[in-house]
Amino acid sequence: MGDALGAMGINGPFLISQIVNFLILFGLLTVMMWKPARKRLDERQAMLQKQVEDTEAAAKKLDQIGQEREKVLAEAKKEGDKIVAQAYERVEAIKSDASEEAKKIIQKAKVDAKEEELVLLKGVRDKVAVLAIAATQKLLGASLDESRQRTLIDEFFSSVKDGKVVVLEGEDVQGKSAVVTSALPLEDKEKEIIKKDILKRTSGDTEIVFEVNPDILGGLSIRIGDKVFDHSVSSQLAGLRSRFS
Repeated sequence: MGDALGAMGINGPFLISQIVNFLILFGLLTVMMWKPARKRLDERQAMLQKQVEDTEAAAKKLDQIGQEREKVLAEAKKEGDKIVAQAYERVEAIKSDASEEAKKIIQKAKVDAKEEELVLLKGVRDKVAVLAIAATQKLLGASLDESRQRTLIDEFFSSVKDGKVVVLEGEDVQGKSAVVTSALPLEDKEKEIIKKDILKRTSGDTEIVFEVNPDILGGLSIRIGDKVFDHSVSSQLAGLRSRFS
């Protein structure tokens, strides 16, 4: 074989030595460079794998945080809606209480105003009586019986004459309620006479209410059941106007 290599111009021993040197060099390079490189590659791959795992763990954690956030937001919204509903109920309750209180105040004001009006109208009746008596004496130029004049004025306002209610004379009525309207407040004794007369003509258990309406001018208007007995001055004046129109 040496002769054959020599015939080709190749130095056999030198070739063998080169091959041996190459193998030695390859071995050294493998030991010195490949193993560290392989180690670095393995470490790099492990690091990348850990990063992937960390990323997946972070994504999972982020998803859990998102779910917990949605849960907290849902609970917060539910609690907020509850608080708003309770606040609305409190506001409505306050408004209702304020409305009821306002109604009571208004109603009391109306009652007080009505009572004040009745007091004033009662004073007016006394003044009307005095003025009427004075006017009569002035016109006639003589001093008339003041007691008789006052009786006539009382009859004018109450329609009560000789212990009876003029407007109900000859009437038989039925009804569970009666409303008596006068131009000015009636005296207690006049109310008692009117009550007795009405109860005598009805079943005896009729509920009687007294009202004041200055617009009727004088006399009485009595409504018993579905019947109205109007003996007021305003009604009589309306009748006169219709006759002459």
